[in-house]
Amino acid sequence: MTDAGNATGRGLRQVPRWLLGLLLVSLAVNLVVAGSVAGAVWRHRSPPSWSTSVVPNLLGFAGTLPAERRRQLWQDTAEERGHIRPFRRAVRAAREETMKALLAEPFDRQRFLAAQARQAEAENHARDVVRDLYVKIAERLTPEERRAFPRWREHRRLHGPNLLDEPDHQAGEPKTR
Repeated sequence: MTDAGNATGRGLRQVPRWLLGLLLVSLAVNLVVAGSVAGAVWRHRSPPSWSTSVVPNLLGFAGTLPAERRRQLWQDTAEERGHIRPFRRAVRAAREETMKALLAEPFDRQRFLAAQARQAEAENHARDVVRDLYVKIAERLTPEERRAFPRWREHRRLHGPNLLDEPDHQAGEPKTR
């Protein structure tokens, strides 16, 4: 006994055309969502691991030189590098003080202004000490090393928008050209 449905070739169920269309639309929507998620992850990915370990400044550059050269620069700048740590601590303490003044209730304008002034002063002192270190490193670099620094720095800079390169435009203001 044979099944009459199989004999005619219609034993398999036919899927309605509207259901196939719906499946294709669903697939397209899923691909758009997956593409959007992948694009967002790609756009907001973290910087390369080397970018956080080597800051693109003269000190970072000196740290990438051959071992003997690096050792020589480290010895020559030990005093300047030793001066930096206390200033970094002072900057962190001043920033914490500014944050406490900002969060205090009720808000005390004078306390906040004084904290900001102390923070600016601490940051400026730290910059002065770092600048002295950079000068000492630069004095001891060979001409070839000094010429190599800009290429090295550009290669290690994080790509993407840089706030210092942005036009002078405040949020909410109309953009002028």
